[in-house]
Amino acid sequence: MALFGLRSHLSCAGFSLRLIVLTFFLGCAHPSAMLPPVQRDVYRSSERILHRIKPGDTPAMLAQKYLGAARLAWMVEDANPKDAFRPDRFAVIPLKINNRAGITDQGYQTVPILCYHRFAPSCDSPLCMPAGIFEKQLRYLKENGYRVIGPEELVEFLDYRKAIPQNAVMISIDDGYRSVYDVAYPLLKKYGFTATLFIYVDYVGVSSQAITWQQLRELKREGFYIGSHSVAHSDLSQRQKDEDDTAYVARLKREIFRSKQIIDEKLNQDTLIFSYPFGRHNPTVASLTRQAGYRIAVTVDRGSNPFFADPLRLRRDQILKRDMDRFASRLKTFTNFPLQ
Repeated sequence: MALFGLRSHLSCAGFSLRLIVLTFFLGCAHPSAMLPPVQRDVYRSSERILHRIKPGDTPAMLAQKYLGAARLAWMVEDANPKDAFRPDRFAVIPLKINNRAGITDQGYQTVPILCYHRFAPSCDSPLCMPAGIFEKQLRYLKENGYRVIGPEELVEFLDYRKAIPQNAVMISIDDGYRSVYDVAYPLLKKYGFTATLFIYVDYVGVSSQAITWQQLRELKREGFYIGSHSVAHSDLSQRQKDEDDTAYVARLKREIFRSKQIIDEKLNQDTLIFSYPFGRHNPTVASLTRQAGYRIAVTVDRGSNPFFADPLRLRRDQILKRDMDRFASRLKTFTNFPLQ
């Protein structure tokens, strides 16, 4: 049975299209038990809607009409075969998804978080991604049906409150280089994607190589999410030279708490995600991160994240190599764990 139990309702052989539509709501009952078929374009139940496709209908239009937001087009797409959106065919619009953890009898959903830093037409550093390679990666995501989500959706998934798209992936970019705005942003927009930016606030606007608050506000209006990467990007996992316990904790609080306060004020938001500088942390750092009000935090430990992952120790894959096979291997959105 498909994830939402939808296709099974459409599998009763031997009936006309009209009877199949009625069967969707009444079950595979004998035709004599059914009401006479009526030509309709929309059928409703408490859990789903059947909509007869008209020329020009798209998943985004159906999501806007029935679910209230075009960004929920993935719910329509995931509930239907690829050829469902042809005129006079019926498409399913699920009104809710009960499988909030992405669990099937074959395993469970996981969310890869990709980590980038800066971009340029050509690069000589592993932390710099050439624009041409980045575009190939985005094209691969688009052509293979990956959907980019942000921290809000990820929190709902980890809290077991809402389902997320199949093949969900998060794109994150650390530090706050100007090249995010100049190079990455136009390419992401071209493919209909956004990203989560992690900035350390002391770097914002300090030079021509750094992103500005005005640019960050523009990116936020375009659907990008701005998270914290601390104040000064210092290693939080250990004391600095000549730093006693009191000074160490004071530095941690400034890097973790103060960065959130500044970003909240500058961007009028409640920042919910933190990126540990260098990906390093310890129990004290994680505890302070929670106390500061962050809901989730990311490392640079490789791997994807199931719904039961530790929200303050989420895994990320740094995209440092340029070959597409290696990139594709980082996109693990499902873990096989057969239950039968």
